[in-house]
Amino acid sequence: MRNMKSNVQALGNWLMSWVQKDGAIHGFHNHSVWGSNPYRWADFTSGHSTWASPLMAALSRIVAEQRDAALSDQVLQMIQFQTTWFQEDGQYKHIGFQIGEMLNRGLIHNMMPNVALGLTALHGRSWLPAEARDSIQQAMLRNLQACDEIYPFKKTRNISNQEYCRLWGKLLYQLLFPDSPWQNQIQDELNFMIENYHVKGIPDADCEASNRYLGDTSMVEPAEYYGLMIAPLVLAYEMFGEQHYLQHAGGLCRHLARSSWIDANGQTRFNRKWLLRGGEWIRLKEPMLIAGMGMSLHGIARYLEHQEDEELAFFLDKCDKTYAYYQTPRGYMASATGWQNEADIAPSSAWHTHDFYYLLLRHGLGEKLAAKLKELYPRMSVLLGEQCMWVEEGDNWAINDYYFQDVYKLIGRKDEAVFGRDLGWVGGERALPNHFLFPNQPVFIKTDEGIYLKADEQTAQNIDITNIAERPYLGLWE
Repeated sequence: MRNMKSNVQALGNWLMSWVQKDGAIHGFHNHSVWGSNPYRWADFTSGHSTWASPLMAALSRIVAEQRDAALSDQVLQMIQFQTTWFQEDGQYKHIGFQIGEMLNRGLIHNMMPNVALGLTALHGRSWLPAEARDSIQQAMLRNLQACDEIYPFKKTRNISNQEYCRLWGKLLYQLLFPDSPWQNQIQDELNFMIENYHVKGIPDADCEASNRYLGDTSMVEPAEYYGLMIAPLVLAYEMFGEQHYLQHAGGLCRHLARSSWIDANGQTRFNRKWLLRGGEWIRLKEPMLIAGMGMSLHGIARYLEHQEDEELAFFLDKCDKTYAYYQTPRGYMASATGWQNEADIAPSSAWHTHDFYYLLLRHGLGEKLAAKLKELYPRMSVLLGEQCMWVEEGDNWAINDYYFQDVYKLIGRKDEAVFGRDLGWVGGERALPNHFLFPNQPVFIKTDEGIYLKADEQTAQNIDITNIAERPYLGLWE
């Protein structure tokens, strides 16, 4: 039987295995809502992604409570990395996420690191040195002002979650630092968002959704982005004392809870989307992520700090059980269901950092968590999917095929910013250096009745195997 409570320590340990000495957060940046990743875009980069920046904020809180010198040094290095890597026009570098380094523009992946930096400073008020706070302030100011010029508010086909995320960063800046240049406009822009994006009645009269695009009322935002709307509304309520911000946040929370569904494994899941057809709103359930619910759940938890709601509290409990059900012994979770490809099984550090931030704030720190984050994991981990599997051991990772299939054969390393197809037997200029090779990957055979491991008993004892494929895992092939 699977666990009923997620292992926050294991998740944090797995995430730290992707963090580099210079503060970069590497990963196979799989976007399990859109189904794409740098492999699908033929970019083949696995370096830093700004979407992973909430890890800084989570670690900042751990340092504040447990005062671990090595971890504080790591957080300071992460702050140094994020606050100094800029493009010439003031946008951050490494904002491509699932598209990779070929993409160097986009509002949301500039805004997420501003929110993360603000939360890092907020959680680190008791320990961050003045120079780190100054670096955060200067970086947030530079990027927010640059993006106001590049992506003007109300001047383009603005996307709801991105605009709310921009406002969240500005609210955090105003809360943390004096003389905010936006203090006279934030409330006007928040009210504009409510008036022009919010849609009542989905799925019922107590709920509010948000249109995705300004001027487009045919769709609303996918569920995983609602935390970027709820959290700033709750923060605005705290800062300005106006009740309507909290009320609208509550409507968004109820939209999430009442749009959820139960999957084939009995787990509570976020809905993918609502689309308007012939005057009727139609809910789409999947393909949809599992890892990545964290910021929306964080928004609900923030709302519950001010307003008791038994339904929403129960929804958080159910989603916690979903995390636990799909979590592997190594700590990462299955990314999604419904894609029938690597988007289901390849864990994205960029999404998992959002889950870690939420779970840490919801459940608190385990004893000596800071010290345990850097412990080496001694076993191989495998997550079996319908058509492929995720395999990792130490710094090596792979997306591999079942026996006698030849579709993926992707290999990479956590300490490298690129990955590629395993061309070991082919050779040539495109072949990766030898230290990328992952020769001891286990062989799994998929038959009509189930999945088997082609190995001896001793080898099998060192492998953690989790299966989300429809066919059962049946043990050793004998």
